[in-house]
Amino acid sequence: MMKLKKWVTTLGAIAGISLLIVGCGKEEAQPVEIAEGVDKCDICHMHVPNDHNATEIILKDGKALKFDDIGCLHEWTKQHGTDEVAAQYVRDYYTAEWTKAEQATFAYDKEFKTPMSYGIYSFKDKSQAESFVAEQKKGVIMDAEGLKTHTWERSMSKHMKKDGHSSEGHSEGGHQSGSTESTPAHNTSTTTHHE
Repeated sequence: MMKLKKWVTTLGAIAGISLLIVGCGKEEAQPVEIAEGVDKCDICHMHVPNDHNATEIILKDGKALKFDDIGCLHEWTKQHGTDEVAAQYVRDYYTAEWTKAEQATFAYDKEFKTPMSYGIYSFKDKSQAESFVAEQKKGVIMDAEGLKTHTWERSMSKHMKKDGHSSEGHSEGGHQSGSTESTPAHNTSTTTHHE
């Protein structure tokens, strides 16, 4: 009987320690794959292309909110705050690889073409963003902190319809099909990149 009691106590201690370790090692929120033609932006309700402009918020309850433009992600956080946000993800302009928004570097110019005309591209590496801006001979570089004080104005060029969506150079769902500046990434693979 004494051996059984000792055995139960040992098992109880192992179970308790295991639960403690699992609780401490809680897995970090990860971005989810974009289902192109299905997923709609949680702000503008346009389809979210599986490309470099897609952004996501992962809530603490695990729900993924998807956006077609980083400006829509900003608009959601402005309306709802960030208390329930576990992570924010953006995609690299060249590779469409997911990266945490707070670790990314951003390039902005009112002439950069994005689905909702906010003109902001995300880059995993600061050097890539700097090279892009130098190559384009326009744009400013910002980090996540700089993005917080950005004016978030949409470019209302002559190519914009009354509803704010592009009237030319757009694909299904009213999105511009890319940039004239260079060749951005369009991710059609089914794999998700994690940081």
